Amino acid sequence: MLKDLSLKEFTDELASGSPAPGGGAAAGLSAAIGASLASMVFNLTVDKKASENYPDDVKSAMKAALVTSEELRARYVELIDKDADSFNLLMAAYRLPKDTEEAKAARSEKICEAKDLVLQVPRQLLTESYKLYDSLKVASEYGNKNAISDAGVGAIMVHGAIEGAALNVFINLAGMEVNEETIAIKEESDRIVESSRCIKEDIVSQVIDKIYGR
Repeated sequence: MLKDLSLKEFTDELASGSPAPGGGAAAGLSAAIGASLASMVFNLTVDKKASENYPDDVKSAMKAALVTSEELRARYVELIDKDADSFNLLMAAYRLPKDTEEAKAARSEKICEAKDLVLQVPRQLLTESYKLYDSLKVASEYGNKNAISDAGVGAIMVHGAIEGAALNVFINLAGMEVNEETIAIKEESDRIVESSRCIKEDIVSQVIDKIYGR
């Protein structure tokens, strides 16, 4: 499984001539790194001197945000493998025999099933990555000032994951019939990407202000 590879092994596999893992898995890794950075900021803040003067509701919010970022990090790691697996299933479906009408029908059914999965995985990553912003907002607002830049990097990584997931949605939509459903998926993806861009820029701006004491 990709999640069990070392960093070097994963990047070697990504760089190889194999089409999977590809951009979808890389986007999942980007989201996981963003979640890891959010968790790091909280782990350097929660129950530490950096938060001793915070009111109880802020301390509770940070602890809840840490739990969320850890849950999402695990989810993103799972989606790295799920993305590569779904693509491999599609390739396997295309290689199925088609020498009889019955075989052709079975092959067509498997291809349709695999295409749906290949589309749904990046859609899941798109929506799941967006959920991390709630934790990152808390991290950028209340995180240890010595680690505040990491909250900004986390936002950048998550936005990269969202844009990457959207590109994988788009390339799969390009091979499908244009209808109300596919149009709605495209529009939903566009909305998430644009909203993500705005939130990412707000978080990074806030982090820069805090770094320079503004």
